[in-house]
Amino acid sequence: MKRGLVVLSVVGLVFAGVATASVQQGDTELDFLGGWMSQNGETGGADIDALFVSAALGYFFTDNIQGQVAAMGAWTEVGNTDVDAYGIGVRGKYHFMPTNQWVPYVGGQLMWVDVDSDGGDGDGTLWGPLVGLRYELNANNDFFAEYQYHMWEGDAGDAIDDGHGLFFGLVHQFK
Repeated sequence: MKRGLVVLSVVGLVFAGVATASVQQGDTELDFLGGWMSQNGETGGADIDALFVSAALGYFFTDNIQGQVAAMGAWTEVGNTDVDAYGIGVRGKYHFMPTNQWVPYVGGQLMWVDVDSDGGDGDGTLWGPLVGLRYELNANNDFFAEYQYHMWEGDAGDAIDDGHGLFFGLVHQFK
């Protein structure tokens, strides 16, 4: 009986909130995310899997609405050709339940992307919706998981149609 009560107490503490609000108006934060993305090639083209990393500097205009300036990089090999993509752009996010320890959000992104490969170079845009979930670790740091749907335009869109990515990251808030 005692052992069960102790386990129940520990589980309860894991889900207890650690601060009054995970995100608030006026917060500035820096986030880093990384993971693997899978992109669909144009008709007749090869599908592409790549390592993807991104960093963003964000500001909360309200308790729910955040704007970010972001940079990204992706690296892969298609056949025997190394392909590197670098981009810079903006993201917007709407956070639901900003006072909870678990904070779901939706948003979108638009980035200019430069693609360098052994077979040639090009540029274009990467855009699409995203959805994620933040978990507050302490007053200044959050863990998050994010799904992004990617649509490609321009030279990059000549080889890649669309794709998906699941990423994990950390957020540091400057309060």
